[in-house]
Amino acid sequence: MTKSFVCAVDVGTGSARAGILDAEGNLLARADHPIAMHQPKPDHAEHDSEDIWSAVCKSVRSALEKSGVAAGDIAGISFDATCSLVARDRQG
Repeated sequence: MTKSFVCAVDVGTGSARAGILDAEGNLLARADHPIAMHQPKPDHAEHDSEDIWSAVCKSVRSALEKSGVAAGDIAGISFDATCSLVARDRQG
């Protein structure tokens, strides 16, 4: 199998979703995992960045497993995360 697959990730308010697509754009598999929303007081909402990252990892692993595509055959990955993106370096 050649490296001709893409992993697409969408992070939203309530969940992270991942899909594995072939070179023609056909969706081979998808998975999602919920993200906990914390409401410490009225009219406030927070997400923990560790919860977001965990949900992304779980949804990607699940989508890969469902698709039968090996992680090494993923040629590219795309992210869509309007408000929930947290950039981190190797040290966290």
